[in-house]
Amino acid sequence: MKILYFDISAVFILAILLMSLFFRKMLSGRANKYLAFLLVDIIISAILDCWAEAYNVWLPAKESNTLLREIQYYCYFLFRNVTLLLYQLFVCAVTDTWHILVRNKWLKWLFAAPYILICCTLLSNPFNHQVFYFDENLIYTRGPLIYILYGASFTYFIFGVVYLLKYKRMLTTDKFIALILMYPLNLLAVLIQLFYPELMVELFVNSLTMLLVTTVVQRPEEMVNPILGVRSYVAYTSDMRKAFYIRKPVRFIFVKLVNYHALFTLLGNDTYNTLMKSVSLGLQTVHSKEHLPMDLYYLENGLFALVSEKDEPEKLKCIAQRISSELGKAVQLEQLELGLDACICILRCPQDIDNYERLMSFGNLFHKYLPSEGVVNEFSKADDRRVLQLRNDIDSIICNAIAENRFEMYYQPIYSIKEKKFLSAEALIRLYDENYGFISPELFIPAAERNGTILQIGEFVLNDVCRFLAKCEKNGLGIEYLELNLSMVQCMQRNLTDKVLFYMRKYGLRPEQINLEITETAANTAQDIVEDNIQALWEQGIHFSLDDYGTGYSNISRIMALPFRIVKLDKSLADKVKDSRTKIVLKNTIRMLKEIGMEIVVEGVETLEALQQFTQLECDFIQGFYFSKPLPEQEFVKFIQENNMTS
Repeated sequence: MKILYFDISAVFILAILLMSLFFRKMLSGRANKYLAFLLVDIIISAILDCWAEAYNVWLPAKESNTLLREIQYYCYFLFRNVTLLLYQLFVCAVTDTWHILVRNKWLKWLFAAPYILICCTLLSNPFNHQVFYFDENLIYTRGPLIYILYGASFTYFIFGVVYLLKYKRMLTTDKFIALILMYPLNLLAVLIQLFYPELMVELFVNSLTMLLVTTVVQRPEEMVNPILGVRSYVAYTSDMRKAFYIRKPVRFIFVKLVNYHALFTLLGNDTYNTLMKSVSLGLQTVHSKEHLPMDLYYLENGLFALVSEKDEPEKLKCIAQRISSELGKAVQLEQLELGLDACICILRCPQDIDNYERLMSFGNLFHKYLPSEGVVNEFSKADDRRVLQLRNDIDSIICNAIAENRFEMYYQPIYSIKEKKFLSAEALIRLYDENYGFISPELFIPAAERNGTILQIGEFVLNDVCRFLAKCEKNGLGIEYLELNLSMVQCMQRNLTDKVLFYMRKYGLRPEQINLEITETAANTAQDIVEDNIQALWEQGIHFSLDDYGTGYSNISRIMALPFRIVKLDKSLADKVKDSRTKIVLKNTIRMLKEIGMEIVVEGVETLEALQQFTQLECDFIQGFYFSKPLPEQEFVKFIQENNMTS
């Protein structure tokens, strides 16, 4: 007598898993649907298996119920042998290789052929009774063609293992192990049941592997946002990595609520979450009306992404426009009328963006440089697509430039009015990219401060400037010192003094040969740290300049508290020197600064008239295009040699 407890246990385990999918709202998405089909299939197989054995144990076998028994066995074989096919379809969904299956007709036939063979074999049984039959005692007996069913299932076994190994990189190690264990464990169960028919462990082992898969592979706490019930950031990153790895075309509608922070501050956590639920429900409703299959992800901080594999640009644009229209309406929430400031962009991959890192960067930054006033932006039709791509690629450009040493220092000569020659220069970093050419420091410096690479860039600047300064002294160029900028992040480094002194000692420089420039913003940020760094370097004999004076709120008491030797007047002041009111302000500012012992450098001087004006105002140094633009190292050396000789 066969032991039915294994099948009964399997039914209970699988039923609990199926209910958990339902209650955890895990029935949307291709992978979840195939997992649900798979659980239902194994449950039905287990019930049919129990039913078949019931005739041998409790129910008498009669001629009158033979037809019913035959139907039961046919159903059992149809459901039991479709299990591995459904499992393989589930694997395709989990690895996100569904489009490969859909577009490859030979692969579709390979998927379908074994099961078609199983169906044809079963259809032949009423005529030849070679799959199974009932003997003269009405006992179920297997025929020789039963092994065709085993062979077809074994084909799925081999195909599944090879498929998983081929797309192993699409899965984390734990998920790969959980998925591939299905095959050896079920093979072992089949062999046990083949040699020990009374141990009906096959479906019980199926249920255990499904428990493992449900626990490890389909984890709702990772893949679904618990508050909004849509796919999460973790699911998004996982799906997009797969998409780029297998080169799957994907279409996006990004929706960024630009004023999400203000809304959160105004509403508080619970009411804000209610608002986000309303927005996500609205997004799902809009795209469902256009009958375009799309997955909705919430990527945190007010950012949603609707993702589709279908290339239907008109539908995509229509959905984006309807989203823009809906979000443009005022929202009534707890007696408040709220406005949602949404930035919307349509994107195609790989046409517009061809790698994972660029896509992640775009999602985080696109709202900063695209309009959001009721406009649907299309990446492919942006007014300046090159600038858009550059801003999106800037992080990877910086990282590649650091790795490949593609930064270069330029030097802009600074003219001494008193000595009538060039005694110093400002060191300015430049970045050249093969695809974009020269990239403005106004773009890559803020990006480097944001992504943390500014410290590596700062190290390069310190090293290269000190090296060049030692070379200038060796060649007798007469350059007394070089000025180099410190970013806000560098100013807040605890070990800044050690780094500067290290490079000075490395190239044998004296402290007075280095002049560090700090902007007003940096000087007024994190004051204790900045002040400690400046004081420590000052005590080592290194001088400081206050850069960009006049661009913001100039805190005179702050300037006096720090040991600045030079104040650099910003170009915006040089441009207005002819204005009578500006000239009065300049005259009094310069006089005040000089009376407290400061030297004055004027930046951005471009005309002879401006030079004469600042000479009359008794400034000390002039920097600007009137004398020279920033020059690469060799051109700077040549410029100094030619001009200081004639001075």
